[in-house]
Amino acid sequence: MEKLKSVCILGLGPSVNQYLEVTKRIGGRHKLADEIWGINALGGVFECDKIFHMDDVRIQEIRAKSAPESNISVMLDWIKNHKGPIVTSRAHPDYPGLVEFPLEAVLNEFGHDYFNSTAAYAVAYAIFLGVEKLMIFGNDFTYPNSHDAEKGRACVEFWLGVASQRGIKISLPQSTSLMDAMMTRAARLYGYDCVDVIFHEDETDNKKINLEFKEKSSLPTAEEIETNYDHSVHPNPLVTT
Repeated sequence: MEKLKSVCILGLGPSVNQYLEVTKRIGGRHKLADEIWGINALGGVFECDKIFHMDDVRIQEIRAKSAPESNISVMLDWIKNHKGPIVTSRAHPDYPGLVEFPLEAVLNEFGHDYFNSTAAYAVAYAIFLGVEKLMIFGNDFTYPNSHDAEKGRACVEFWLGVASQRGIKISLPQSTSLMDAMMTRAARLYGYDCVDVIFHEDETDNKKINLEFKEKSSLPTAEEIETNYDHSVHPNPLVTT
């Protein structure tokens, strides 16, 4: 099988809307990446080469039975008839498209048993396959009054750190909270409030960055400073609480 150079993973968060905007402008999803991977229900929304649904379908069947009109019930209907591949934890004979995630091989490759969301499995699998570029839309993990979902963000960001260390280029939409991509560069550099940090590409080595520190003409007021330490407001502007 030909090695994948680029993979795009689509999650259920609001920044997935930017995927639609990008792909329709460039003429289709095939120009964006070698493969598009969809998380859960997005496999029934977008054209995907692989779908990741790590929940055991037996668990999902219990949920669907208790709520026949739910989104879980609808999703199971098309998963049952989908040819796949749908990557999951355990295969099931009633769902011919399901293929099992190679957990043992992945654990032996990385040595970390830290997977608390389907998206984390998808990111780790892309690293396992040796892709050169990884794009992610919709894996925002930020919802109003639902902070339990945030734990998935830490796990995905952990695996993105593994990807970065292996030289994989990571591309995120500006509208995602993942890795604070929606924040300005200055906001991502904690502690440099009194200077502008200016990035310059090295003239002899384009992989090297040279920094220039320029003192700001004025410092923030006490009120502005305290605003940055105010945790009563949700830090993600995507969220309306």
